[in-house]
Amino acid sequence: MQRIEINNLGPIKHCEMNIDDFIVCTGAQASGKSTLAKSVFFFKNLKTLLFAQFNRGYLLREKKEDTLEYVSFGTRFFKEIRSNFMQIFGTTWHMDPNMNLTYWYGEETYIKLSLKKWKKITQEVPNYIWIDCSEDIYEMFRYLEKLQNEHHEHFGPIQDMVMRDIERLFSDDCVVIYIPAGRSMITLLSTQLNYLYSSMDDVQKRSLDYCTQNYLERILRLKASFTQTPEQMIYETLSLTNEKINKKLLLEMAALKRQILQGEYLNRDGEERLQVSDDKYVKINFASSGQQEVVWILNVLFYYVLNNKKTYFIIEEPESHLFPNAQKLIAEYIAMVGNYGGNQIFITTHSPYILGAVNNLLYAEKISNDVPAEDLDAIIPQSRWLSFQALAAYFIQNGEVNLCTDDEFQSIENEVIDGASEDINNAFDCMLRVEEKYE
Repeated sequence: MQRIEINNLGPIKHCEMNIDDFIVCTGAQASGKSTLAKSVFFFKNLKTLLFAQFNRGYLLREKKEDTLEYVSFGTRFFKEIRSNFMQIFGTTWHMDPNMNLTYWYGEETYIKLSLKKWKKITQEVPNYIWIDCSEDIYEMFRYLEKLQNEHHEHFGPIQDMVMRDIERLFSDDCVVIYIPAGRSMITLLSTQLNYLYSSMDDVQKRSLDYCTQNYLERILRLKASFTQTPEQMIYETLSLTNEKINKKLLLEMAALKRQILQGEYLNRDGEERLQVSDDKYVKINFASSGQQEVVWILNVLFYYVLNNKKTYFIIEEPESHLFPNAQKLIAEYIAMVGNYGGNQIFITTHSPYILGAVNNLLYAEKISNDVPAEDLDAIIPQSRWLSFQALAAYFIQNGEVNLCTDDEFQSIENEVIDGASEDINNAFDCMLRVEEKYE
């Protein structure tokens, strides 16, 4: 199992966490939920960056400043890692000098980042990102460099082989997708995004937070896929592919997607619409904030299930701007995706409704052997049940990341879910006692 350790990064003082199939992370605002989510994304995305480094075509004849030596593949990749880290987390100059992160892809395969002082000629650089990794990763660098030297620019035929080799090294064949908070702004500006993004140069693009940039580019690519209704997309895909597709699940997702959105997202005639009936629609930038926030969670998850792409989804605050019932439904929608095709899920949330819905899905699985399946399925469809063995829930407080699951009841601890409600009820009880005192 993959695992991560974080020390002194942003609000997080210490974290040791296994990368389970379904992770729920909660805590107060600014407690470190996004820091944890971005850290997992950063490390899981490194295999994509490594393949991109190889895929640039041939060994760049780039020279070091003070020697005539060619820069090795590993040195160039470490430079890419440093750049990507700062695009995600910002400059390291303000960070704790004791910051370090380690990610284990397997028992012995790891990459570690830490901060050190580094002297470059006469200039001392504080908090320089120092990278260490296991010997098998260094061996992969030598292997990829050898392939580049042998094949020069003509390595199209070996690309699939290289990708498989990288996936085996990292014990990970998933696409990794980060869906950030604050999605409504991107949806709101949807009609201007193509122009805005195409007019930016590379320097301006790199100044964007990498997670937002990655999400933005993905949305721009996927828009063209939603000219049809989900049902039309399903039947067209079935007619064009020989791959096994779970038609029943996809149709259930399409119906739930429509229920959450209270309409149908379509990209037609050069505009994005929320079709609310056969003859009525609202342009997406005039839809409600809740619809704008959730539409691309629903679309992205549906697209990757439809296309049978095994994916690791990191979703920040799926509940944003949604009515409690819709929060329950989005939790069930995400659970459906996590249960299918080896997909994995990482959620950050503030919402007791999301946590409560997840507990219901865990309970359904727990009692499934003790009650008639059809009775249980009528309450919560089986496609949405969650296995407690595949789930981990974490609560972040005072810089510490701790498990908040109850092994006996196989659920997320009630104290985490009901903490705010308990405070509200206690305050109300205190006011009642004060009122009674002066009656």
